[in-house]
Amino acid sequence: MEAWAELGVFTPATIQLVAITLVSLLACYFIFNIYNFFFYQSFRMATDGVSLDLPENTVHISMNNSSCTLSYIEVSPTDGESKPNILLLHGQKFNASTWDKDTGTMSKLQEWGYRAVAVNIRDEYTSQCTDGSEENKAILVHKLIETLKLKKVVIVSPSMSGTFSVPYVTCGRYDDEIVGYIPVAPVIHSSYSEDNFKKLKLKALIVQGENDKLPVASRSMKLLQNIPNSNVVIIAEAGHPCYLNQPIVWHQHLRDFLSTL
Repeated sequence: MEAWAELGVFTPATIQLVAITLVSLLACYFIFNIYNFFFYQSFRMATDGVSLDLPENTVHISMNNSSCTLSYIEVSPTDGESKPNILLLHGQKFNASTWDKDTGTMSKLQEWGYRAVAVNIRDEYTSQCTDGSEENKAILVHKLIETLKLKKVVIVSPSMSGTFSVPYVTCGRYDDEIVGYIPVAPVIHSSYSEDNFKKLKLKALIVQGENDKLPVASRSMKLLQNIPNSNVVIIAEAGHPCYLNQPIVWHQHLRDFLSTL
């Protein structure tokens, strides 16, 4: 130790620097865990329904003189009844299988008589056929619906997937394809205003977790409430992925909304 001291390693300034570094690391650790608590709300993976362990299929989308291949899972009604088709998107930290293995939503939709498709749709999957612009993301959703032959579509769109669904539902070119919209605290680009949503004619169920404190949630709620034919549901004791925190409540509201279409 004396040798190290002679070399100037354990000077007061060095010790102070080490202490500051340690305190900073601890502060980052606690901030990260607090963020995760509000974002995930402990997840509480009490799946309502069963996991069907659905196999992945692929769909080839061509646009803008290029193409991309997206993977998806699907269920079809056992009774063949004609009902709206459900297109489920996902948040940044999740994927299509979230709707099967983590929530049981796919099994519920099949039980209720709906055809449902959950697609893996993140920028890294779609970058080959879209430049990321609002217009191209709207076209991509349209191409997806067209290629999968979905009819009378209801889009379920949480968090990050709002960057795809919002351009699609607000552009006004595909109103004949979609009959319902279920945004769950979606990300909405800063270029959108209340006027973009006041003109929408579709029926919407706006969903948010009671404990979702992320800025994206408050901004999206402020804008989406301007959809004329919409209802707002705040799910108690739930965070950003409220469908994961409270799957039973989520499915109750989902089924009630779908029954009105």
